Amino acid sequence: MKIFIALLFITFHGHTETLYITGELESKNTQVVLMPLVPSMNGKISEMEQEGKPVKKGDLLVRIDGTTISTQLESQIDDLDNYLATSKRSEIEFEIQLNNAQLAYDSAKINFEIAQMNSKIPLEFIGELQYKQNQLQLKNKEKSFKKATSDLEEQITVIENSKKKESLGFAHKQKKLDYLKETLDDFTIYAEQDGYIIYGTHAWTGEKVQEGDQLQTGFNIMNVSQNNALQIVASVNAIDIPKLSIDQSATIKFDSFLDKSFQGKIIKISSGGSDKQIWGDALYYEATIEIVDSTPDNLLLGMSAQVIIKHQENES
Repeated sequence: MKIFIALLFITFHGHTETLYITGELESKNTQVVLMPLVPSMNGKISEMEQEGKPVKKGDLLVRIDGTTISTQLESQIDDLDNYLATSKRSEIEFEIQLNNAQLAYDSAKINFEIAQMNSKIPLEFIGELQYKQNQLQLKNKEKSFKKATSDLEEQITVIENSKKKESLGFAHKQKKLDYLKETLDDFTIYAEQDGYIIYGTHAWTGEKVQEGDQLQTGFNIMNVSQNNALQIVASVNAIDIPKLSIDQSATIKFDSFLDKSFQGKIIKISSGGSDKQIWGDALYYEATIEIVDSTPDNLLLGMSAQVIIKHQENES
């Protein structure tokens, strides 16, 4: 996040109010580099390219310290490997149990079919005693067959449920592993376009972001800007925001060209404000001013500019 000196002073000329605001020169073609999502409160910048350095698309810009994530990633890989090994052992055990249940079922089925055939032998061929024994044997084998059938079905259900549970467990652990990998990948940030590096400014201290600093998620680390399509971006006190409007004219002066003025207009006013602790408790909004006139070729990105805006008050 950039910090600018907001409202310098206001003068009155009748019903016309003049606002003097300072901002910073940047390009519309800018890659904004923010502190990525970090598990802890702050992320530490372990490496960053030098400010002002020209970079090409794909060049390394920033590397965030990922020691904690790397440790978690290694632990998660080990956890997943152990889970897969345990699942494999369970799969083998389930296969053995299923085979045993299937063998018991096949044996019970054969014995039941034999008992059925024996029970159909007429009484007069084998005698009353043998006949009754065959009938009793049929009931016993039928009972054993039903139990073996039930055991087999139960074993199949247990295996199916266990496989679903293992699959869900694997998916959960794999999802966490993927998240850690993606998070660690986000800790290394590359240039998405050619341009020049401009360090961000800490919203609380007003100091330039440096290697080794710790920033909260979403804080501006740096910008990669092209030296074209230039515009001024400034932070404006919430009290003065009602005095600004889109397409409102503005006069621009640069520190290096104080004897020259350039015309501009407001093209964007942020919908939400943010605190600037270095300035106090006030709320500040971001205003973007487009440069309408042609500008000198030796303007530098990050250069300070004074923006003068006339606000006509309505008469009561």
